Amino acid sequence: MKKYSKLLVVFLIAALLLPGCKQAETVPELSSPIENPDAVFAAKRMELKTTYINEGSVCPEVTDIKFDFDSKVYDVQVRTGDFVKEGDLLFRLDESLEMRVKEAEVELTLRKKDYEVALKQHNDQIKNMKNLRTMFGNMQDWYNYNLWDINIRENQAQFDIRYENVYQDILKFEDEYLELKEQYENSVITAPCDGQIVYISVEDDDDMFFEDMTVVSIAKQDKKLLCCNLIEKKEYEAYTEVKALVNGKEYPIEYIEPDEEDIYERKLRGQKLYSYFNVEGLPDDVVFGDYALFYLTVSSGEEVLAVPSEAITKSGMQYYVKVVSGDKQGLRPVTLGFSNKNYTEIASGLSEGENVFVANNLGRYGMNYETVNLTSGNFTEDGSVYVERRSLNPEPFYNDCPGEIMELYISNFSQVYVTAGQPLYKINPKISEADKEEAKHQYEMAQTNYTNRLKNDKKTLDDQLKKIKEMKKGVERELAQLKYDKALEEYNQYKIDGQELIDKWKERVEAFEEWEKGSFIVYAEKDGFLSSFSRYSAGKEVGADEYMCDFYPLESLVFIGQDESRTARYGMKVNLEFRVDGEIMYKEGRVISAYDVRPEEVTNATYVYVQMSDDDYKEVISQAHALFEYCNAENVTTIPTELILRDTSKKGSSKEETEEDDDAPFTIGGDNLSEDETDKGVPYVWVYDANGQIVKRYIKIVRSTRAATWICDGLDASDRIVVH
Repeated sequence: MKKYSKLLVVFLIAALLLPGCKQAETVPELSSPIENPDAVFAAKRMELKTTYINEGSVCPEVTDIKFDFDSKVYDVQVRTGDFVKEGDLLFRLDESLEMRVKEAEVELTLRKKDYEVALKQHNDQIKNMKNLRTMFGNMQDWYNYNLWDINIRENQAQFDIRYENVYQDILKFEDEYLELKEQYENSVITAPCDGQIVYISVEDDDDMFFEDMTVVSIAKQDKKLLCCNLIEKKEYEAYTEVKALVNGKEYPIEYIEPDEEDIYERKLRGQKLYSYFNVEGLPDDVVFGDYALFYLTVSSGEEVLAVPSEAITKSGMQYYVKVVSGDKQGLRPVTLGFSNKNYTEIASGLSEGENVFVANNLGRYGMNYETVNLTSGNFTEDGSVYVERRSLNPEPFYNDCPGEIMELYISNFSQVYVTAGQPLYKINPKISEADKEEAKHQYEMAQTNYTNRLKNDKKTLDDQLKKIKEMKKGVERELAQLKYDKALEEYNQYKIDGQELIDKWKERVEAFEEWEKGSFIVYAEKDGFLSSFSRYSAGKEVGADEYMCDFYPLESLVFIGQDESRTARYGMKVNLEFRVDGEIMYKEGRVISAYDVRPEEVTNATYVYVQMSDDDYKEVISQAHALFEYCNAENVTTIPTELILRDTSKKGSSKEETEEDDDAPFTIGGDNLSEDETDKGVPYVWVYDANGQIVKRYIKIVRSTRAATWICDGLDASDRIVVH
C-alpha cells in the first residue's frame, strides 16, 4: 500500500485542480428513480480546510561531533550528563598517532630520497649517452649514432616502467601521511561549545569510534528550540497557517530548513527524524522537555462550491456525482478541486443549490438516534519508564583478607546505601604460612624487579640519548628523539607504578600481623551504593583480593531505563517512584539524556538517563518507575472513545490500485495515514450535520484513552455525534 505524507495528496489537488477526462462520455441526467429522497445534499459554498496536530517539545540546539575516519581514544574526560565549557578537553585520539606520524614522515623521506638518487643516476646516464650520440653524429658515424639513440630511448622506457609505479606509490603514501598528520594535529578533542553531554559513544581508553558516526552530542543550554516529527519543506510551505503552543500559549516560530541529502540518507536507514523551529518570546519558566503542540492547517483560502466526498464516484479517469431532482437522479461528470477528508470542491459540472446523492446516508434515515455534542477541554496523559540505578563510573570493591565471613551488617539481597566508616561485615582471618610466605615473596620480588628494571631501562635510555646526539639533524633524529621521549615517559611512570606495587605488598605483609590478632570489621571508605551481596552470608569463605561487588560513587549515579516508545524528553521533570517496605515514596529527578537529543543515526539509542535532583539517597532502592506527564494539551476537542468506528475498506488494497492515478483527489479512507493506521482501519463517527443529515465523518486522532479521544480534524462545532 502506498504511504502518503500527511498532506501530499491534498496539496497536489489544491495546486492542480485536477481536470476530469477531456472527452468524457455524455451521461443522461435524471434517468432513474431516486434511491432515497432523504439521502441528499445541496451543493453549497464553504471554506475547506484540514488541520493536523504534531506533538513536540522544547528542546536544546544539539551539536554533534563526528569524524571522517576510524580511531581509538584515550584520556576520556567526560560522561553523559556532564556540563562542559567551550574548549574543555573531551578526549584524545589514538595515543600512537604521534609516533605513527613521525614513522610515516621518516618512511616518506627515505622513499623520496631513494627515488631522487635513482632519478639523478638515470639522468646522469642519459646525459652521458647523449654525449656519445652527439660525438658519433659529429663523426658522421650514423650507425653508432642510431645505435646510441635507440639505447637512450630504451633506457628511458625501462626507467619509466620501473619507477612509474614507485613514484605513484610515493604520492599515495604521501597522501596517507598528510591525512595521518592532520588527524594528529587535531587529536586533542575539545568541546566546541558550552552545554551538557547528552550522548557519548566512547567511555574508556582504547574504545573505538567509526567514520561518520556521532561520537559526542552536546546540548547547548543558552538557546531553546521547538521540535516535532519531521515536516518536510514542501509540506511546510503548503500550509496556510502554522501555530505553535507551549503550555497552552502561542508563540511565533521560524522553520529551520533541514539538509535534504541528510534527510534522504536517514530515511533510507529507517531512522526517526525531527523538524526544528526557532521560537521567540519563551518565558524563563519554560524549560527543556516542556510539551509543545503544532497546529498545521491547509485551506482552500476562500469559499468554494463543495459536496460531501462520499457523493463522488469514479469510472476510469472521470469523476461523477448523482444529481437529484424531484424523484429522479442521474450521473453527471464533474471536475474536482481542493479536498479534505469529508468535503471536496466541485470546480465545474455542478451549480450551487443542486442536490446530490450521498451514498453513506442509506439505511440511516427514518430512525431516531441519541446524540452527544463535541466537548472542548484539557487532555492529559502520563508516561512511565522502568529504570534501574547505574553508575557512570562504577568502582570494583575487593576483599583484602582471606577468611570466613562471621557476620554481615548490610542487606545481602539488594543494593544498599552506605556511608564512610559504616561497618559492612566481620571477617575471621584464615591465614596460612603459605599465604604469609607468598606475600613476603611478592614483596621481595617487587623490590628486586623494580631495582633491576630501573637500572636496565636507565642504561638503555642513556645509550639512546648518546646515539641521538651523534645523529644528524632531520626527521630520522626527530623520530629517534620521539621514541626516546616515549621511553622516558614510560620509565618515569614505572617508577611510580613499581613503587606502588612494592607498597601494596609491604602493606600486605604488615597487615598479616594485624589480621593474626583475630577477627576484624571491614568498613566503607566513602558514601555510595554497594551492589548485591547475595552470594555472601555468615560462614562464606572469601579469598584475598576477591571481587565482591561494584561500588557506585554518589557523584556518578543515574537511573537508566529503556523507553521503546521514545516519549520521555530531554530536560523534563520526572518523579522516581520507589516502594520501600511496602510504602511508596517519590524522589524528583530530571531527564539528562533521551532519544530526542541523541544522534538520530544511533537506531538503538532507546535508553533514558534520569538524575535525581537532590542528594538524599538513603532510602532509595535500585529499581524505580520514572513517572512523567507526557501530554498536557489545553482546550482541545475530545469525543467519547466508544463512539469511534474503523473503516477497513482500504485495508489490503494493492499498490497498483493506489498508483492508478497519482493526481486523484483525497480519497475517503485516509490516504494521509500510515500503513499501520490504515491497516487498523480509518477512524470515523456518524454525525448529524448542519443540514440535519446523518453522515459518516472521518477524523484524525491525536491521542486516545479508554474514555476520551482527542481529535484535530473532521468535525465541526455544530456536529452532533450519533450514539450507535
